[in-house]
Amino acid sequence: MDSEKLTVADVQRLLTDTSEDARAAVAAKVASQFSTITLAPRERELAHEILGYLVRDVAVNVREALSRCLNDNPAAPRNIVLHLARDIDQVAIPILERSPVLTDEDLVGLVYYGSSDKQCAIAGREEVRATVSEAIAHRGDRSAVLKLIHNSGAVINEAAATMLVQRYADDADVAAPLVQRNELPALLVERLIAMVSEQMREYLVSHHEVDGRVAATLEEQARERATTDTIGRMGNDDLRGLVAQLAENNRLTATLILRAACVGEIRFVEAAFAELTGVPDERIWRLIHDVGALGFRAVYARAGMPEALYPAFRCVLDTYHAVRSSDGSLELDFYRLHVLEGLQETFETVAPDLDSMIDKLAKIIGPQPAVRSQHVA
Repeated sequence: MDSEKLTVADVQRLLTDTSEDARAAVAAKVASQFSTITLAPRERELAHEILGYLVRDVAVNVREALSRCLNDNPAAPRNIVLHLARDIDQVAIPILERSPVLTDEDLVGLVYYGSSDKQCAIAGREEVRATVSEAIAHRGDRSAVLKLIHNSGAVINEAAATMLVQRYADDADVAAPLVQRNELPALLVERLIAMVSEQMREYLVSHHEVDGRVAATLEEQARERATTDTIGRMGNDDLRGLVAQLAENNRLTATLILRAACVGEIRFVEAAFAELTGVPDERIWRLIHDVGALGFRAVYARAGMPEALYPAFRCVLDTYHAVRSSDGSLELDFYRLHVLEGLQETFETVAPDLDSMIDKLAKIIGPQPAVRSQHVA
């Protein structure tokens, strides 16, 4: 290890050798000592002085050498790290990507005043806390936003997520992965889906001269598909909260409930009918599954569901009861295939997949208002 220590010869070389490579070699040697060697107070003071000199070197590769050697060092001098972080991208990025010396406040400032590449480096850090994510959501370039959303180590809170939707509502590459992030609360995810869908409708009408009714249909279909995709990762409490929120905002539609049923999310179907009828969970389960066709018929009527869709629900529930194994498990691909075949036979309508099938059924029954919850005035 002694050979790695800074020596008088190194200092002499720094003062007399004008080549960039020589200064870069000394820079790397000095920087490495902060993590690999226990320095005496005077040695540390000397190393600080040399780093302060080198960090202002006109040669980019000298400053790069410092950045690469200090980027993951928690003992690196803060003033040196900050100086490197504010340097040109080529020098700053290794520090921005990894340095534990930088605080959240430092990173927020660097997001606000840094280049797109600097923002990307920060967005890709192993851990990105909420305040930094908010800064990227507010001021980040699109490339930095995409890196943040795909970074599993980034915390994206409600404020950041809402900001991102407002900025990129018509950008599916941003919106789609955002609503799929596991840490976002279920109720926030549904609100984001609604915001994205509504802004998509407005965009279609204003930019592509799509008829308002057609755009509204596309909005509803997109919202329902996205909502259905999020249901599977929710716990029971989140699921009930989601159902209540959908009902309160008139988004608990018959076709949404049918979509959930078709993909095997029967928990959502049960929770939706409990919400719409005011019947307790344990009773609603028996009425849907145990009492037979008449039990579900009574629940369906009490929920105010459209009569034209009853055969679709009956078909789906019959398929569910027929293919479910004795332990209650469901082989989803097998189930969904049989659901599609059953709906095609019931309605004599061919469709390549379940979403397309439900879209066709929605056209057959015509415009339908959202069903109303017993708990909503």
